[in-house]
Amino acid sequence: MFPSANRCGFIGLVLLALILAVGGCAGKRGAAAKSNPAQHASEPAGPHSYRPTPYQPEQPRGAAPSRQMESLSNTWFPRGRPISPRWTYVVIHHSATPSGSGRAFDAHHRAKGWDELGYHFVIGNGTQTPDGHIEVGPRWDKQKHGAHCKTPDNYYNDHGIGICLVGDFTSTRPTRRQLASLYRLTRFLTQSCRIPPDRVTTHCGVTRKTQCPGNFPIQPLRKALSAPAQASSFQ
Repeated sequence: MFPSANRCGFIGLVLLALILAVGGCAGKRGAAAKSNPAQHASEPAGPHSYRPTPYQPEQPRGAAPSRQMESLSNTWFPRGRPISPRWTYVVIHHSATPSGSGRAFDAHHRAKGWDELGYHFVIGNGTQTPDGHIEVGPRWDKQKHGAHCKTPDNYYNDHGIGICLVGDFTSTRPTRRQLASLYRLTRFLTQSCRIPPDRVTTHCGVTRKTQCPGNFPIQPLRKALSAPAQASSFQ
């Protein structure tokens, strides 16, 4: 038998050893969990050549813009620089494809020998990005000329903001979410760049040499942009 003092000391050492053993096992389990690649499968692989805008939920018809919608428009300002005074038109396109995204069109344009995505914005249709999702292209961040609407003097590339809606509108129509997002984006652009609604146009409206963007309702969009924000709707 141990003397009482030694017995207490011995018991204390045993308890300390048990605590350290349990802590060490927990630490190993935590380290193993952190190193498990399956837990990081949803993380992005790396930076994109364009930046997606946070997804924008659809608003009720005729509803006033919410604080959330107003805050989302802040993501449409160019990064690191003010909006250039060069912009005098907004030119709307369709992709003429059933699916697509900023990443897909960027790759396609580079394959054609272009330096990057030709549009300034891309609005998804639910195929490769969520329906109504707005992607901001690198040209907009740089306030750089577009590569989307060629004319002899190149005016609409130099001074036109190019917006592409994913889809082929010769046989289908834009989705309601695409139209709602387009309305919010074009209202932001026309107000920020002081572009009158009658200068929101389409690719075919400029060149008369293409069907792009198909059966797109440009007059209702202009009418909605001409009305006060609280009273207008476009879907």
